[in-house]
Amino acid sequence: MNISGVSYNGTMQNTEQKSIQSLQNVGSKGTLTGMRLSEGKRLDSWEITHVQSENSVSLANKYQTGSIKVVHTEDRHYLRNTEQYFGVFEQYAKGQISEDELTAYSAAFRSEVKNTLNTDDWVGGINALVKEMKENISKGIANTPDNLKTEFSVDGMKFTWKELTDMYKTGAYIDKFLAAGGSGTYTTYSHIGIAKAYVHKSELGLTEDQVKFLSEAVEKKIDRKLESSRLILELATADKQNPMWEGYYIGGTRTQPVASNTKMISEIAEAFSKIDPNDKSTYDAAVDRFQKIMRPWETIFASYVARQAPGYASSYVHEKERNSRAGFQTIWNGTY
Repeated sequence: MNISGVSYNGTMQNTEQKSIQSLQNVGSKGTLTGMRLSEGKRLDSWEITHVQSENSVSLANKYQTGSIKVVHTEDRHYLRNTEQYFGVFEQYAKGQISEDELTAYSAAFRSEVKNTLNTDDWVGGINALVKEMKENISKGIANTPDNLKTEFSVDGMKFTWKELTDMYKTGAYIDKFLAAGGSGTYTTYSHIGIAKAYVHKSELGLTEDQVKFLSEAVEKKIDRKLESSRLILELATADKQNPMWEGYYIGGTRTQPVASNTKMISEIAEAFSKIDPNDKSTYDAAVDRFQKIMRPWETIFASYVARQAPGYASSYVHEKERNSRAGFQTIWNGTY
């Protein structure tokens, strides 16, 4: 079973450009460019494409005949969720807010959609949406996400308001747990595998076009995550090494410690590449495997905290909670 770059026969496929190097072997000193693992298991053979994230929109230009009017967007125009944007657009349809306010809220909405769905294309359709809302109001028809027919154009594809916002919500949720996994941690690689599979969960009720669009967006998110991990790995390699981390992490003196055990990383990546998004038992199996891989390090870390570094206690407890069975279940259940 192969799902968007994840081969569920135990291998992870490659992305593009720039390889991760300088990963550390168990018990060795210094760095190396990769263990003698099979190509399917080697994380240092992954290649990375760095995609710059788009800066937030700060101005919305409204063009008028013979002049240009600039409408400023403010923090208040960036709302918490798509339901709030829906309410604002309906307010405009009812004549309750000005056109300038609509323009500012529209710019904020487009910016958030473009960033979350990793598209450089203009998100068109808001003017048509508010026009449809006005027509419904004039006919006494309630505006709901399900009954609006307006289609938004994004990267050459068409989506209704509900389809677009369902993708946005899933993309924003994936952003949330990918960020929680950090960069250059062992959890990073587990969350990457989860993100690849999560898009395909049948419970999300996404159409084939939505899954295709969102899968491509997730691949871009993963590219950036891997590039970030590569950059901090380079910094950690140049750092004065802390012997506490030897065999598991590098750095940790001036920089944050970075996961560097290629065998562990490869085994984690392999475990989470086997997730079948519609068979939860495969997810549970990946979590069990992750915990088994991490157990030797957790034992060493617990001993270190108990003997000489109580300042690390809070981070140890946080890591235990995040990597627990319950912690992983909250991600898969969409309640993280």
